[in-house]
Parts: sequence; C-alpha cells; structure tokens
Amino acid sequence: MVTTTNKQGNKASFYKSLLIAHVRRYGAVSRTQLGQSTRIRMPVVTVLIRDLIARGILVESGRSVAGLGRKQILLSLNRRHGFVVGVEFEPDHMMTVVVDVCGNVVTRLNAPMPAQKTRDAIVRALIAAVEGAIRKSGYAPSALKGIGVADPGIVDSREGVALLCSLIPEWLNMPVRRLLESRFAVPVWLDENTRSKTLCEHRCGAGQGARNMLYIDIGCGIGCGIIMDGQLYRGHTEMAGELGHTRVLENGPICNCGSTGCLETVASYPAIIRQVRKALQDGTQSMVTELAGHRLEAISMTHIFEAASHGDKLALGLLERAVYYLGYAIANAVNLFNPEAVLINSRQAAAEDLIVAPIRQIVARHAMRLSGKTLKIHVARIGEEAGAWGAAMLILDRLFDGAAGAAESVITDRHA
Repeated sequence: MVTTTNKQGNKASFYKSLLIAHVRRYGAVSRTQLGQSTRIRMPVVTVLIRDLIARGILVESGRSVAGLGRKQILLSLNRRHGFVVGVEFEPDHMMTVVVDVCGNVVTRLNAPMPAQKTRDAIVRALIAAVEGAIRKSGYAPSALKGIGVADPGIVDSREGVALLCSLIPEWLNMPVRRLLESRFAVPVWLDENTRSKTLCEHRCGAGQGARNMLYIDIGCGIGCGIIMDGQLYRGHTEMAGELGHTRVLENGPICNCGSTGCLETVASYPAIIRQVRKALQDGTQSMVTELAGHRLEAISMTHIFEAASHGDKLALGLLERAVYYLGYAIANAVNLFNPEAVLINSRQAAAEDLIVAPIRQIVARHAMRLSGKTLKIHVARIGEEAGAWGAAMLILDRLFDGAAGAAESVITDRHA
C-alpha cells in the first residue's frame, strides 16, 4: 500500500521534473509563466522553485523587460549544475564534446580511430574519449548526467545496440548502452550519426525554423536525415533515410550492403577515391598525383577537390559523375517528402561550388515544380562536431523532456 506521504513525494518529484523541462524548453521564464504553462498551482510552484534554486538546479537570471506591469524575476537552468557527453565516430575519426545542461558545447576532443577496428578496441576508444573529454572540461565526473553516442551504422536505439556497420565489419550487434552504462553509471542513448547531425543542424544550424527538412550527409557513406513536422523521422524499424542504398546504376558495383549499383558505390567519398586511384593506375594524368605526394594510398578528397578547383579534368569529371547521381537521388527524395529545405553536409570547403550548386540545378530540372518551387538547398552550417553535439542533444532530451511532453495531457490537478 502506497502511503499519502509517498504519493505527495512522487507528485512533488514529478512536478519538479516538469518545471525543469519547461525552463529548458522555453529559456528564461518567470514563475507565473511556469504556473500557466504547467497548470500547477502557484503556491506549489513557489515552494518547488525555492527548492530547485537551493539545490543549484535553477538560477534567477534577471527580470522581464516586456509589458507594463511589475517586472518579474526570470529563471534559467544553472549551466554548472551538470553536463552530458556526446561522442560521434566514423571509420577514420572520433569526435567528443562536453555539453552543459543548457545545450552549450564546453569542450571538444578529436581523436583518430584505432588502427585495428575490433569491437574491443572501439569500446576502449569510446571509454577513453569520454574520460578524456571530462578531464579537459574541468567538470567534476560526478556531475555527468548522461552520454549520447552517434554511430556510423544501423542501430536499435530503443535497446541501445549497434546492429551493423558496412564500413566497420566487426562492429556487429554491440550492446553499446549496456557497456557504457556499466562503466559510467549514467543513462546512455545510442543513435545513428546522420540522425544526430540532422537534429543538431535543425536546432542550431542552417535548418533552424524548418518544419520539414532533409539533411544529406556525404562522407564515408551517404545518409539522409529527415525532419517531418519539426520532429526527427525514424521509420517503422528506424531505417528511414538510407539514401546511400537507393539503387541508381543498373549492373553497378557491388555495395557493402550486398546489393549492386547503390548510390554509395558511385558518389560516396571512398567510391570517388577508388575511381581516381584506378584512373591513375590506368595511366590517366592528373595533378592529384602530385598533391598526394605520388602515393596512391595517400589520396584524399581534399586532394581531389583541390585539383578540381584548379580545373583538373579527372577530378572534375569524377566529381561531376558523382554529383549527377547524387542530384537525381535528392530530386527523388524531394518529390517523396516535399521539404522546405535540403541541407548538404560536406567536410570540403569547395562543396558549395562543386557539389551544392550543381545539385541545385539538377533538382530544379527534375523535382516536381510545386515541390521545388520554394525549396532552399544550402550547405550545412555546423562543423565537424555536429554528430557529437547532436548525440548530446538527444540524451538531454531523454533526460529532461519526458515530463514536459506529458504536461499537456497529464497535469489537470489544480488542487496539488
């Protein structure tokens, strides 16, 4: 039997979570605004806010400036109360950020991936990255609230398991959440890196304000993050957005996914590099050779973009071919989802001229007129920390927004 004291304690705890979530969602707000938005009685709000301030969770952050009445004291989250860590990794690098409870990046840490990409080596690298970022941040480890991980493969976010990654064959059925929670004793959220980048760009980058948006992630693979009605869209089995595995070429190269002619086989960065190497081995002349120090194994997309920007025929031709297929795939996605914005992520400084501008032309020609009439296509704004920062946002959402989501339908008791 639950006692009256326990019921009151549970209700107070729920209301506190609700108030914190609303402060996080709406920024600096007054006690009156909190009472109105949560429908908690003002005497209760006053008591709970006093306790949250005493515990260092909320702080008074100034007074309201609008309106003709008495200026009200505003409340905000205390940035020093705690933090989360976001980690994103791809086959060649691992980026880690420390983010305060207000969502601001405090520390960045970039490191190479292990040379031998075994399951154990990657887990050790994840743990080391989290520990290293915490040390660099200056926060006490005890203030850690949660960890978000952005994975380069296909994941089961509900269970926190990395299912498979075509770019890292040994990264298969890994219980990432369980492993990290057992090490750090805080909640862990696992998601796909493109989805994490999409969320970050939507909230803090070029996608702010967009209700319907596509985020095209070009790199080791080709992913597509989808924002529908202001929310991340995951699909029935969380497989939505696998643009890189749409078939664009009949009898094309075999893809790591097992199919043939996938977009990734002709337009991903590894595919373009393979095409350049083969052309050079076959005797084609290109300044890429000199830029890479006459070492085929050293060729990178930086060399290819630099050569293309100087008019190199091989680099320009292969980039044009890749953009041709990529543009058609994006035009099809525009017809399917009717977004107001398409953001294209590329680590290359020349992406605007060599990738985005041609894609605009292809989409303008091949997307349905009403779909593309007001469509905006831009380079994504957030840099290399987008995936890790987005993973941190996802774990913050899990930690703070559950109660806020319930507020609109659950809080009806005006006699607390």
